[in-house]
Amino acid sequence: MTCKMKSRFVALSLCLMGFSFVPVLGQIGIPSHSIVNPDSVSHNFYERETVKGNTITYKIDHSYPMLYRIGNASNTRLGELMSLKDGSTPTEPVDRGGDLEITSLNPVYQAFLETFTPEEIRVLAQNDEVLRIGYALNETGAVLEVRFTMLRDRPHLYNIPPQYLEKLETKLKSTVSYVIPPDMAYLREYKFITVSQVCPFKGLLDKL
Repeated sequence: MTCKMKSRFVALSLCLMGFSFVPVLGQIGIPSHSIVNPDSVSHNFYERETVKGNTITYKIDHSYPMLYRIGNASNTRLGELMSLKDGSTPTEPVDRGGDLEITSLNPVYQAFLETFTPEEIRVLAQNDEVLRIGYALNETGAVLEVRFTMLRDRPHLYNIPPQYLEKLETKLKSTVSYVIPPDMAYLREYKFITVSQVCPFKGLLDKL
């Protein structure tokens, strides 16, 4: 075999080898096989105190044995009781923020669709996975902070990279808002308002 033929053979072999080992990338350019097939990786991002995305560091709250509560390390409101701006004692129930309605679910759907691939969403839906999102709102209903909660024993969930949560958080903060109706105007007197939202991946299947 001539040198020229050898070089072509080596080049072809390298190309074939390269194709066989290139990982499938998710929406944000990192391997998605850990979500789709966690058994092949067995990587838990959240069994620790902190984990870092691209620019955001997340603290993991292990207070609840069955849950991971994952919040931006810069959060100062979520996890705290709602309190009045003037420091006085609330006269209305402080959990009424849970009665607020989101302005539109479309920004939430869009945030998930731009973060997860269709294959990832289908696999998460098939496994009945759910991500709970907590929000801290300002007096106009705009999102100030985000926190994610997932079940602890769900490999498809704990293989979701923190970069995915980071992208979700960024999108949700900039697009989601809640309506504060006139009969709940007293909520505007609080320093912040807390609400939560349950996001089953099955609810995204008809959006693909």
